[in-house]
Amino acid sequence: MASPLDLLVPEQLPEAARSAMEPARLGLIITAVSEAVARYVGYPLHRRLGVVETAVGSGGVYLWLRSGAVRQIHRVEVRGEERDAGTYALESPTLGRLLARGQPWPFTGEWTQGVSPTPLEARDTGELLVTYDAGWGTPGQHVLEESLVVDLPASIQLAAVEVVVATVSRDGKPGDVASENIGATSMSYFAGEDGGRTALPSTARQLLAPYRRPR
Repeated sequence: MASPLDLLVPEQLPEAARSAMEPARLGLIITAVSEAVARYVGYPLHRRLGVVETAVGSGGVYLWLRSGAVRQIHRVEVRGEERDAGTYALESPTLGRLLARGQPWPFTGEWTQGVSPTPLEARDTGELLVTYDAGWGTPGQHVLEESLVVDLPASIQLAAVEVVVATVSRDGKPGDVASENIGATSMSYFAGEDGGRTALPSTARQLLAPYRRPR
């Protein structure tokens, strides 16, 4: 059964990949790969409406949401009061960054003690509340709701196809696959840019680069 997280459907895969294993297992691989792609870019990719999220206020002009691919900001509340929509703007949908116009965002967190307290450490206190839509319509969501339009970028869909094919295939593994022997056991993984391990081959990482949110 399709999952809303699925960035592709089996019909988008080459015939060789579709016929390499039973449909149930292939479905699990598609969902697992979709989760891995979302982890790599740093935020959920499927469409989510009316997300309610608390944010950390640093006392500056920028406010960062935890999600990327932000489509629309519906409401911002500061200490229980709604902020006028003209006092902020969605400056970077990919990074989930809101820009304050005029009055900066308040500082939320710990302050120093004394007559004139100053900001000490910013943290999420629940004082800043943002309601927004994010993500794209995925092929998996379209399967579950035919009226939903798939607007997931082609590069993300193709990256997911690349990873599924690399996962399913037993031959012609990508050049960035490394192996490691642990006793009598041998395991393979993709080598990341920093020499570490990643679930994604380099071709997929290149396709996803424009959508990735830096950690």
